[in-house]
Amino acid sequence: MEGLPEAFSDETKIKILQSAESLYARRAIESVSFREIGLRAGHRNTNAVQYHFGNRDKLVQSIFAWRVAQMEAPRRAVLAEAEAQGRPLDTRFLMRLLCEPILDLTDEEGRHSYAGFMSQYLMYGRPAGVMHASDTRPELSENLNFIQAKLFEQLQIDPDQVSDYRVVIAYLLVMNTIVFCDSEGLPRRDPDAFRGRFEQALEMASAALLATI
Repeated sequence: MEGLPEAFSDETKIKILQSAESLYARRAIESVSFREIGLRAGHRNTNAVQYHFGNRDKLVQSIFAWRVAQMEAPRRAVLAEAEAQGRPLDTRFLMRLLCEPILDLTDEEGRHSYAGFMSQYLMYGRPAGVMHASDTRPELSENLNFIQAKLFEQLQIDPDQVSDYRVVIAYLLVMNTIVFCDSEGLPRRDPDAFRGRFEQALEMASAALLATI
């Protein structure tokens, strides 16, 4: 895939990552077996996923790294344009930049699988201590980390204050709206209505954050 690190150029691994993400988006991560992922990816060998990724934690981290790397270039471009235009990086702008690139991350069925995956992760994985690529692979998440740092600064959140879940809750509002729309089939049936719901969720999330300052 153009613009991504060489580590994400292996089509066999990409297919496994896509399959795992799609399954993880609908069910708890620990309930999905490697065998299911391998079969969805088209492998008859039940050890294929373990062979390529080793264990579940490494597979989950690879999904994060792969998707974050895909969103870095669009985020970089928007930030560069904002700088050139002298546009202030306010909370609404930063929330849009955090959420909007995820609209392009879909599976073979057209579902926003990364949004579903992130919803599952933030509700269950993150509280259990599962790390994200922004924690473990800073070289792949420079722009994501910049956006988060700016949001924390505006909300006066100490980055080490893990009990402050304001940004996570706001982000979940948007991700769960996308998942809800996917469940209704809205993105395919009425793209304009889907976009309208996304915009509404984004405004609600931003307003909620601003209300806490």
